[in-house]
Amino acid sequence: MTFAFTRERRLWTAAALIVLAIYFTLGLTVEWLRLLQASGWGAGVFLLGCCVLLVTVVTRGMMAIPSRKEVVVAIGIAILYSVTLSYIEHPEERIHVIMYGVVALLIYAALLERSVHGRRITTVSIVVVAVTTALGSIDEVLQFVLPNRVFDVHDILYNILASVMAVISNGSLRWVRGQSV
Repeated sequence: MTFAFTRERRLWTAAALIVLAIYFTLGLTVEWLRLLQASGWGAGVFLLGCCVLLVTVVTRGMMAIPSRKEVVVAIGIAILYSVTLSYIEHPEERIHVIMYGVVALLIYAALLERSVHGRRITTVSIVVVAVTTALGSIDEVLQFVLPNRVFDVHDILYNILASVMAVISNGSLRWVRGQSV
């Protein structure tokens, strides 16, 4: 793959590093979650992950102080994520929404950067959801092979949810800012 610009390369690299970190820590994730829950840090780390996701959504593409409309949309996005994540029972599944949401946002940003430099992609949103779903599916196949993990279709659905929410959130902010979606 050739990159249109240095920023695009950085975005793809960041997405790849996050995905590799996800893949390489698959065997440790369940144990880490148990330790976090037992130590009382589970909720704090979860909130930190939510904040990282929200900051990534809101600041992506931000060049000036946000307008009132942007603040209202950002609050709406925060509420959407809060409600969605509160309905997800297991921490492992919440993590899917947070991690793959960030991955989807980085892929979205990389594809938009590519478009800015003349390599137009007309279906950015569909490509983001498809690529994120494929990466999440690989995650589940790897879990199938690991002795202490299981393949779970629900996790794939959460990865799809994460990418769709990221695309809608980012698209909403771009729309409010008057940028092409």
